[in-house]
Amino acid sequence: MAIRKQDSPQKTIDGILSAIIDEWYEKVAGYYVTQEQLREDPNDTRDEQLKRFHDDKGHRIKFNKDDLDFTYGLKSAWENNHIIIEVSVNNKVDNFDYDGFQARLLAHYDKTRDQKVAKPYELKNHSYAEILQFEPNLREAFKVEKREDKADIMRLSFHVSRSLLERLVAHPQASKHLIENYCVTPFRSVYAAVYRRSR
Repeated sequence: MAIRKQDSPQKTIDGILSAIIDEWYEKVAGYYVTQEQLREDPNDTRDEQLKRFHDDKGHRIKFNKDDLDFTYGLKSAWENNHIIIEVSVNNKVDNFDYDGFQARLLAHYDKTRDQKVAKPYELKNHSYAEILQFEPNLREAFKVEKREDKADIMRLSFHVSRSLLERLVAHPQASKHLIENYCVTPFRSVYAAVYRRSR
């Protein structure tokens, strides 16, 4: 989905999330067997190791190679008169340290949430926490959905400040970096660290 600032604010945010997944996919595709590679070579019988999805469930990237087997997701929704951004990952590792994951994640945000953003320029005097607020608050923004016979899902939710929303969506490319750096990258990094330690 192209990011266009003339779209509605939620559609622009959704386009940003879609672009984050697409860029992530393109960046790592060379290290995995992809659908595109299998189409080019009908004799290739390997299993697909990297997939991406854009549908009514949001935007997802699935890794399935060797001991890697998980899916990251991004989605947006309109709830309680503001836009929610949710970052998620499914977890199939037994005895995963959920408390350790949450503690590391919250420690990261305790340190970084009051930092001022570099861009978009119109938001540079605001902190990350003023623009992307935890939903409903820092301690309850992280949730684990435990599902019997299925992978558990860990979710982290933010809501976009209503007063700063128009300035955020007016600069979708700069805002993509802001959302990626604040919402997505820390979640990925902490999950990777705890995942490696749990295996």
